[in-house]
Amino acid sequence: MIKKYFSNILTIAFSKTAKNTYFVFIGNSLSLIFSFIYTVLLVRLLSLSDFGYYSAIFTFMLLISDISDIGIGSSLSRFLPPLKQEQDKLQSFLKTAFMLQLVISVFIAIIIFIFSSFIANVIFHNINLEILLKIISIGVIGAVITNFSIYSLAAKEKFISMSITTTSVGIFRVIFLVFLILLSQVFLYQVVIAQVLSYIFVAIFGMILVGPAFVFIHRTKGDLKRLLSFTSYLGIARILTSLSGKLDVIMLLALTNDPVSTGIYATASRLIAMYPIFSGSFSTVIAPKISTISDSLQLNKFLMKVILVTLVLISTIFFLIIFAHPFITILFGIKAIQAVPVFRLLLISMIFFVGSIPSVTLAIYYLKKPHILTVNSILQLIIVVGGNLFFIPIYGRFGACYSLIFAYGITLFLTSIMSYYYLTKRNVQK
Repeated sequence: MIKKYFSNILTIAFSKTAKNTYFVFIGNSLSLIFSFIYTVLLVRLLSLSDFGYYSAIFTFMLLISDISDIGIGSSLSRFLPPLKQEQDKLQSFLKTAFMLQLVISVFIAIIIFIFSSFIANVIFHNINLEILLKIISIGVIGAVITNFSIYSLAAKEKFISMSITTTSVGIFRVIFLVFLILLSQVFLYQVVIAQVLSYIFVAIFGMILVGPAFVFIHRTKGDLKRLLSFTSYLGIARILTSLSGKLDVIMLLALTNDPVSTGIYATASRLIAMYPIFSGSFSTVIAPKISTISDSLQLNKFLMKVILVTLVLISTIFFLIIFAHPFITILFGIKAIQAVPVFRLLLISMIFFVGSIPSVTLAIYYLKKPHILTVNSILQLIIVVGGNLFFIPIYGRFGACYSLIFAYGITLFLTSIMSYYYLTKRNVQK
């Protein structure tokens, strides 16, 4: 019995899915290391007030980038794997997705550029940030193309190239920051410009790895219709999930007009960002595999692997909750000690976020029910916005934490229930 158990463990550990996960894990680990270095240096070099503004501005940029995606990136893992043997069709579909993505991102970037003065005044309460918002409008395009290249490489199952691209984001950010340090120019404006440049460089590099030849392929009729039909629910879910996951920093500054408190919250928030990254990357790895599974026995075996990895990720969250105080103070110094309780609360929210990996992946890629995620995302957004409006004026930076705990907890429960219902219904029909 024990021998069989260890044999199963070894089979899982050396399976193709596991190896792909290792590549992505290594890439994300390196990316997180560089992200840690970048964040630690930035928190130590900028005032908490400037770091608060910086975090709000770039959270806004990444939020807009995610909205611009409208689910196109995630859809590639649904459509590209079955076209492996038909390269012309694969390249055609990739071109359709890229052109749609590019048009949307450029349009939204122009809107931000035009209304930068209004956004700076109403959301950030600082008209001096107008020029920075104009700069990040360019960064939106770079971030969107970077994400597109990562999704494309994942859908093609080129996980080594995907990991290199992911790591490059962190590398370029650190390189530009070190350059500013050497020039003694580590100020808010210079840091924002350097960050935008890093995304532009990685966008170009990522597209080189994808292979730009698809741009010259003649598009197949019907690709756009198929893409939009799948992304309709997934796109809405993507937008709503991004809003609920990134509104905290922006709403905290907007509702309190306190960049110092925002900087404290953002310090903790930056650290827990590792879990959405790992969760997203893991889902990206398993999406092509689970979308091609046809029988329940194979599905059960695969889900056991997914659940095992999910439990490992959750165990690391408990470890960080216990050692939050030394973890924060060693990284950022005593100036960041107020971020410790915020960090612990945000880690609790991540338990629910990570725990939803199996049910969300099952719903989208096996059951082909993206509306499950859409329904939960709508509810999640309502809870986050309503919770922030209620809790932040009362509890300040802690209020944003309470909203995320409620939102992710309810999402885990409902997604699991709905996925189980549709899976049972599917098995009965067979």
